[in-house]
Amino acid sequence: MIDKTYPITIDSTTLTEKPGWSIRSHINKRLNKNTDVTIDQFSNVVAPPNSFTWSPGIFNGTPSNDNWSSQSIFALDFDDGELSIKEVYHRLHSYEIKPQLWYETFSSSETLIKFRVVLFLDYPVTNPKIHKLISLGLLKLFPEADQSCKDQARYYFGGSLATVTSHSPIRLSHLIFISSTILCAGDSMRTRSLPIKDINSTIVETAPKWELLYNNYKNYHSGAQFNTSNNYPPSYDYNRGELQKVDFDKSSRNIRIFREFLKGKWLTHMELFGLARNLHYVNGGFKLMNKMMIKFNSKGVTDYTPNNFAILTYIKKVQYPPQPIGEFSPYPEDSDLQDFISESIDKRGKIKVIESSNPIPLVDAEEKFEKEFDRVVNDDKVDSVYLFRVPTSLGKTEIITSVHATIAAPTNDLKNEIGGRMKVNYKTTPDSIIFENSSINNQMNYYYSIGLPNKSIEVLYSIVNPKNKDQYSKKDIENANSYINVMRDCYTTTSSLLTTHKRAIHSTFSNDTIVFDEDPLKSLIDIKSFKISDLFSINIIVKSKELEFIIKSLMDTPIMEIRSTPIFNLDLDQLIKEVSQLSHETLKSNLFDFFSSSFYVRDTHKPDIVHYVVKRDLLRDKKTIILSATAPINLYKRLFGDRLEVIDISEVQQKGRIIQYTTKSYSRNSLNKNTKDIVSRVGDTPVITFKSYQNHFSNPTNMWFGNCSGYDELKGKDIAVVGTPHINNVVYFLTAKVLGIEFKTSDLTMSYQKVIYNGFEFKFNCFDNESLRMIQFSYIESDLIQAVGRARTLRTDAKVDLYSNYPLIISSKFMF
Repeated sequence: MIDKTYPITIDSTTLTEKPGWSIRSHINKRLNKNTDVTIDQFSNVVAPPNSFTWSPGIFNGTPSNDNWSSQSIFALDFDDGELSIKEVYHRLHSYEIKPQLWYETFSSSETLIKFRVVLFLDYPVTNPKIHKLISLGLLKLFPEADQSCKDQARYYFGGSLATVTSHSPIRLSHLIFISSTILCAGDSMRTRSLPIKDINSTIVETAPKWELLYNNYKNYHSGAQFNTSNNYPPSYDYNRGELQKVDFDKSSRNIRIFREFLKGKWLTHMELFGLARNLHYVNGGFKLMNKMMIKFNSKGVTDYTPNNFAILTYIKKVQYPPQPIGEFSPYPEDSDLQDFISESIDKRGKIKVIESSNPIPLVDAEEKFEKEFDRVVNDDKVDSVYLFRVPTSLGKTEIITSVHATIAAPTNDLKNEIGGRMKVNYKTTPDSIIFENSSINNQMNYYYSIGLPNKSIEVLYSIVNPKNKDQYSKKDIENANSYINVMRDCYTTTSSLLTTHKRAIHSTFSNDTIVFDEDPLKSLIDIKSFKISDLFSINIIVKSKELEFIIKSLMDTPIMEIRSTPIFNLDLDQLIKEVSQLSHETLKSNLFDFFSSSFYVRDTHKPDIVHYVVKRDLLRDKKTIILSATAPINLYKRLFGDRLEVIDISEVQQKGRIIQYTTKSYSRNSLNKNTKDIVSRVGDTPVITFKSYQNHFSNPTNMWFGNCSGYDELKGKDIAVVGTPHINNVVYFLTAKVLGIEFKTSDLTMSYQKVIYNGFEFKFNCFDNESLRMIQFSYIESDLIQAVGRARTLRTDAKVDLYSNYPLIISSKFMF
């Protein structure tokens, strides 16, 4: 991961003690070098052997208040021994401010510890009024600190014993709020000293994603921050302006933090802030907050300070949007809650059926499937794609055991399982083999990963060439010979052929018909990632000018800007040969597919990671049949247009039951706060969930979202499926690009909103853009159906408890 850097101005002259006044005039002249540093690098700047003088300000010219242009760091000096470093940190933590670093100054001694605390911000301050606000607010919070440290041109000497305590920057908007409420409280609850207009504009520029969405700043650049967390704007339309009447009794039943507040729970400053941001839009909301705070203070239950009461005054002026309750409440049951009004009015998780499904009897579905499949198999058309959307257990695997075609399964294991059931003569492509020579394995894997199986065969022919017999072991030569002979038979056979999805897409076999058992979409739209740092590691060894150019191109690509992958002038064969000699420790990510990709993008949270998409087509001179319970029809229509015919037999009467619980989303973020509750509800029932959450449950399975296809051991068993499998937004964006869906920065916003989809009306955190929303829903639905289908409820009386707020057509009942 590439760490965030912060600009500072330094004098790179090493000091070993606090300089006298005569030396300081020279420092003023030398303080002119701008440099970007990480937090760890900063700790080296201010500590021995460097101990440089530094200023948090960046200046247009010589350092002065008039030349100041920005700064991302603030510092506090403690020279009098009134507070210990532990006490300073405790006071900052009470306002949810986590300092990144502190260091002892030159004049510190064993008897009097003098130190400096340094705060790093997520956005630079560029407005002098905001700089003054933060400086005065921090000094008001710490009257024990050196009160002269507030000028924009202030510089600080280095020191010793620098200690890093955090690598996460402080949100600028958070520091503005804390400083404002402190200054407001110190001015008899008046806001006259606050630059309200400047505060509002700065908050808009630096706000988290859901605040931007709320304010409809959709054309603002920051709105394109691709946050993949569950931040969301309110679902109630606050833009109407009027205060909303709510039933506070109902609100207290639905929202625990509000209920606890009314009972006298002493809320932290930031919990009060979140609650106030919501109650500001409720008729009588602030009056109730003020009344309760005074009431419980008078009883000695709470000790709300003027700084706490100032929150109400401040919010009236700044007009913050309501904050999602799940963002500030410490209670697990509140983790999925949206804004106060929505949670007071709406029934959470309500699914409204607006278009009833009409499932057909199983026997009718079987008859229709057999008839349509027979028609398609005997159709003479080539360059056609037939997509059968059929439920799990309808008999799709059984029906292909008698067909004359190339049959492709997702994995070698499933391919071999089909082989055990075949009723006609067939051949099968070989499973992967492990050579004693690891270089061979590396080359074979790389060529297959980039869709060049013929190159892999060339490697094998090189192994069996008598001229090279001394380079390889006898066993490796035998393995290569065997592999070549089997593959030669596979390419020329007129019998049915069993293979894998990837090999079927990359290879040209003799049969005119290809049947995909299960959805091959992930092989057709192949989204992968690699690390730029891996390229660095490789280039240290291979020393390629072109690779150096590629690294620079990637580093120069702005974060989260989707770009077409350029054609690089790179000898890929030679590079693969060189890299195949390296250890796996040198290369830890798959990067070779990148050179044949269509689009790429750098990750917003980890800029070292590059995501890319490779789009592959189905063979044009073949007839392709896809049999799947989960294939997203809308995406396939985009991919193949007029080539596609859809045979949808997905709505079939189930013998078993799927009970869906929709009150919570059970996304990863939700599970973080609700783990104990859901684990208790599920009990000993076998569970399919996110891979990273399996071990929380007492009876996890060997399946997880994204890895459910083909498993049959849960057939007829009662199971639980826990989760709404949102994936990295990058997948949605790259999928949209290769499908030819054009979108702008303003289209990338997400919100918790009421939507109508698949005959349901429900609320969901989704894209505002309909095309992106369709892609998002397609991926989520596919993962859920695949997981639920493991119980085979079509033919068994198994029960599936599904915990997700995304409604499935096949669900028997919704509980909310």
